[in-house]
Amino acid sequence: MKNSTKITNASIESAGLPKDPKYAIAEYIWNGFDAKASHINIKISSNELGYIERISIIDNGDGIDPKLLNHSFGNFLDSLKKTSPKRSSYTRGKKGKGRFSFSLFAARASWHTIITEENAFREYSIRIARDTKEVYEITEPQKSTADCTGTTVTLHGVFGLNASTFESDEFIDFLAQEFGWFLHLNKDLGYTIQINGTPLSYEQLIQETETTSITIYTEKENSYLFKINYIRWKHSIGDRYYYYLLNSQKTEVAKVLSSFNNNAIEYHHSVYVESVFFDHFEQSDILLSNDSNLFSEKEQQVVYRRLIAELRDLLERKQKKYIREQAVEIKLKELVQKQILPQYTDSTPDQQRKETLLKLIQELYIADPRVFVGIKTDLVRTYLGFLDLLLQTERKTEILPIIQQSIPLSDKEKERIRLLLK
Repeated sequence: MKNSTKITNASIESAGLPKDPKYAIAEYIWNGFDAKASHINIKISSNELGYIERISIIDNGDGIDPKLLNHSFGNFLDSLKKTSPKRSSYTRGKKGKGRFSFSLFAARASWHTIITEENAFREYSIRIARDTKEVYEITEPQKSTADCTGTTVTLHGVFGLNASTFESDEFIDFLAQEFGWFLHLNKDLGYTIQINGTPLSYEQLIQETETTSITIYTEKENSYLFKINYIRWKHSIGDRYYYYLLNSQKTEVAKVLSSFNNNAIEYHHSVYVESVFFDHFEQSDILLSNDSNLFSEKEQQVVYRRLIAELRDLLERKQKKYIREQAVEIKLKELVQKQILPQYTDSTPDQQRKETLLKLIQELYIADPRVFVGIKTDLVRTYLGFLDLLLQTERKTEILPIIQQSIPLSDKEKERIRLLLK
């Protein structure tokens, strides 16, 4: 049976479909996870010459409800996921483009889906051709012998690609960066992505990880336990930097931007917080729009504010550790290579003063890395020149009060700078 969408083939082509095949594949993977899948397998069927016969993306999600086809397949740019009241923040297919992205590199696409209906498994298929995307064809649902739900998207008539495209390090790295954070978020639930049966590895993206827990007590003598999983990634991941709030079923109910989303350093991080405290909250955009709307009761608001304060303290300690051990060395090398430091002779006094200035720069960068970001090179050179001049006088101890006017310093940071200037 053929059905028409509410758009034309030309309007789909002009609506901004993915221009790169790997992004199209990512769309189909996200669609599977959006359907509550935990396992997704990408199968590339090719011959010895690398010619691709078909590409299949198989998931064990809930399947596609035939009663909702007019909404999910019939309304381009109006996906159900856009208005779903219980979607997690990682739901990506909000505009319904994903199902048409095959047209970039395939002649047609088919969806074979298995659903549960009246306590029985039923299956049917949907087909769309590249040249007539305004029409989709469906078969009548039939009784199925399968033992679980799921959907298999198969792309036929593949062109412009060969098997090596999906075996390349570039493709594997892309999927790891796009989905690594999500797989880690759900690792205890056994979530996996496979490519021709081989699990996608993302552990190589993780630079540092730590699991801890905190208990927050209230004036009413209630207590809430929060399990915290901190991750520092080697590279940028497929999401911004958040505190992910999970209930006791490890389902994300909300996410809150961390206060460390700046480009001053390459500090790629995620923090996952799991607690029964979040059990009675729904996954809705209302929760994500305003932190103060997350909790209505006063006690819950107090606990939430204390939690966020604890998380900020954790990230501040972790970021300073990262800067001290890695980032500051990169910054110092950059200042030397760009010849931003004052000129020094080989004399002992000059070399001692240079060493003091470098240590002072290190302390400033650790305290607030933004001090050297977004400022013209000439201004940084002038700033460091003035510091060097003060270091040559008896008034060098006055450097600390000057710094405090622009950079907030902890007591330990003040003491380190004070000892340095002696």
